Amino acid sequence: MKIFVKLQNWLLKRVSRKDSAVLKSNAIYILPTKEGLLFAIVVLLLLSAAINFNNSLVFFCTFLMTGIGIISMHMTQQNLLDLEFSIAHVKPVFCFQNLSLPLVIKQSSHQQVTNRSSFKKKQLYKYSIAVQFSHQKSLSSQPDLEDLTDVPMDDSILLQLSSPTNHRGSFELPPLTISSRYPLGLFRAWTNIQLNNDAIVYPKPARKFIHKPESGTHSEGQGSKGRGFDDFSGFKSYQTGESLKHIHWKAYAREQGLLSKTFTGGNNHEFWLDWNELTGDIENRLRQLCRLIIDAEVQGDRYGLVLPGCTINISQGQLHYHQCLKSLAMYQV
Repeated sequence: MKIFVKLQNWLLKRVSRKDSAVLKSNAIYILPTKEGLLFAIVVLLLLSAAINFNNSLVFFCTFLMTGIGIISMHMTQQNLLDLEFSIAHVKPVFCFQNLSLPLVIKQSSHQQVTNRSSFKKKQLYKYSIAVQFSHQKSLSSQPDLEDLTDVPMDDSILLQLSSPTNHRGSFELPPLTISSRYPLGLFRAWTNIQLNNDAIVYPKPARKFIHKPESGTHSEGQGSKGRGFDDFSGFKSYQTGESLKHIHWKAYAREQGLLSKTFTGGNNHEFWLDWNELTGDIENRLRQLCRLIIDAEVQGDRYGLVLPGCTINISQGQLHYHQCLKSLAMYQV
């Protein structure tokens, strides 16, 4: 159906990217389905028979079916009206992994107030809402039953979308098509939206390789006070990004401040991961640095990152880990 493809492409050009989208009547389109066209043909045949034979019972059936069709069209559009869509926080992934996008769907607050004033004790739903990537389905396609979801009036639902990734950096969510055929499937109402998100795609890590940083200290086994895991040696002030497992919670309960345990021996490596110490083009160096950051974090090392025009001081912990990977992902993007 080339006509549906051309129509969808034209409609997608009119969509602007937003943090959240509330569906309004001027942005909801509606067309009859194949079943709806067949229903209309039956009504016309009944009307022709009623006129030819002047049969009141056939006239009654004709007008009844016409009324059902008109009411169905109105209910199909109303089923999408005032739905609100947004993307919650997205966990970063590495390139070529599938990105999980949590889509939050709820009825807008204005609609909820209106419904409560009219139906104080009745739980209202938006039924059989289909959410699809616009490039995956045509306007005339029928969504699978498992893709349909209901949205209650007083609650929001979380729908997990999945999208493949093929390049590092910030991820732009493709346009989404929101549609419904409720209640009878005679009409299909739909709209297209584009949502902003905070998804970051890290570079794909290179394979493990041996790398000895030229700058840094390796005090393993010297017994100096550091962040190893062998022998407890005392307390120090907690620094943001350090492991929560090392916090002295009893001291915190006694209002002595947030203290972190220190240890001697074990893993006291501290070094810089320098762009200039690696070889290859930009993407290969980023992949190598990504691998070195992952390995350093697993081993409990303290490390810093040096990129052209960007330096991240030596530290450790999940905040530092993701800060370094994000710098790699956004390099020259």
